[in-house]
Amino acid sequence: MVEHLLQLPHEVLHGILIHVAPTDLAALRCCHILDNLVKHDGLLFKEVYQRHFSTKLEDLIQIVDRVQRLLRTASVDGYSSNIAFLERLIRPQRNIGILCNSSLFEWATGTTKTTTRSHVQAQPDSDQVLDNSSSDEDNHPTFPAVVSMRENKYSELGRGVLRKAIRVPHATRQQDRIHRLSAKLHCLYGVPIQRLQVPETPSSSLQPRGGSDTEVDMHPFARSKVYDLRQHSEGTLWGPFVDDGSQNVDWEKIEAIMIILDYNIQIFTNKYVTHGSNLIPPWDRPFVGVTPHSLNLRPAEAELSIERTPSLPVDLQDPYGVSGTWMRVVCFLDYRVLFTFNFSEEQPLPGQPRRPNEAEEAIRFIIVKLQVTKIEKAGKNDGQGLPVVHFKGSSYSALPPVDVNANSKIRGTVRLTPEGEVRWTTFSVFHGEERWRSEGIQVGGVQAARGILGYWFDKDFDEYGPAGPTAFWKVSSDAEYDAMEDL
Repeated sequence: MVEHLLQLPHEVLHGILIHVAPTDLAALRCCHILDNLVKHDGLLFKEVYQRHFSTKLEDLIQIVDRVQRLLRTASVDGYSSNIAFLERLIRPQRNIGILCNSSLFEWATGTTKTTTRSHVQAQPDSDQVLDNSSSDEDNHPTFPAVVSMRENKYSELGRGVLRKAIRVPHATRQQDRIHRLSAKLHCLYGVPIQRLQVPETPSSSLQPRGGSDTEVDMHPFARSKVYDLRQHSEGTLWGPFVDDGSQNVDWEKIEAIMIILDYNIQIFTNKYVTHGSNLIPPWDRPFVGVTPHSLNLRPAEAELSIERTPSLPVDLQDPYGVSGTWMRVVCFLDYRVLFTFNFSEEQPLPGQPRRPNEAEEAIRFIIVKLQVTKIEKAGKNDGQGLPVVHFKGSSYSALPPVDVNANSKIRGTVRLTPEGEVRWTTFSVFHGEERWRSEGIQVGGVQAARGILGYWFDKDFDEYGPAGPTAFWKVSSDAEYDAMEDL
């Protein structure tokens, strides 16, 4: 008779472990024998995924919640068994459906998806849908039907979107939520998916890359979304937020920013930069850096409150880890190109995207030195879990070495949004006058190493721009650190 769990045959252990929740399964890896069993049992990963990470779109809420719980319980050393577990469990080759279910990917691949399955499915032609739209509500598609990518021309695709796309009112709210959840999962996964293989047969599954079918680059579609000035409004605070004044994060905007910045950074660094440079953001490992406190900066002091420790220096009261040296990347289009793209071309219908944009962008790398200046209680419109931290500092151009728009004073704030995300607001100050502003979200939460993604724009909220994507990540807790040495 077996007296110990580990004496059971591996087949029996497998049968037990498939019923264990992912968070508990990751914790079992503290035992060497169970760690080896979990690590090398590929079938176990498949069955656990099918049980707990269903491909049904209505289950995306549970999927994102489970992923976030695994990330929250990961150790703060930047990597842990939880992250290793997630890396193996969720891969683009296996889970392309849940990682690429945002409207950006649906548009790029020319596909329509139902609300019950994450794989690509054929939908009725939009003209047919228009004919039936008043008679059979159950047959309505849940996302605009888009012309097939087999036309192989972005211009034709763009015209097809404007000509044929429709939205069905009863489905858009649910579908928008699905799109944002998938985009959030892609952002947490953290390695931007830059290219997809689109099968000739609409009912076939998407693939990340390779094969003989049409390959679609994502950057023209991401660039189109990022530089569409219609999305900058009072309701969005001109940042990556939903257009309702709630400060809720629009993860589809963050996803597009992540894709286009990653593309531009790759183009630049592949030509000019060696591996390990501060210019390369920590976006190369799935789920690494999106755990709270993965910067591993004074985790013991991070939970100190203002009331309990009034005599401490403000740096030690800061829960966000602001003070130090940061690397920032800013991208922008030539203003004539931006203006033409937004105002001189045929205007799309409300709610429909502009054409895919393949224009080249300029890129700037900027070193930012920040210091906490003041900490105050959260306001009535802020998340109440942490205080508001004010900071100031300076920035100067790293590459190119000279750029007058990069050399400025910096001031800003960090706070929680009502839904608990970490919101960064910065102002670039030239000769005492504010010129540029940015709004961003720290992906992963408080002191997450992945960094902040968002938009920069004119501080006067000029509807004609300019505006563009930006990101910054911390490279040192020392504000005197010479980041130029590691470029």
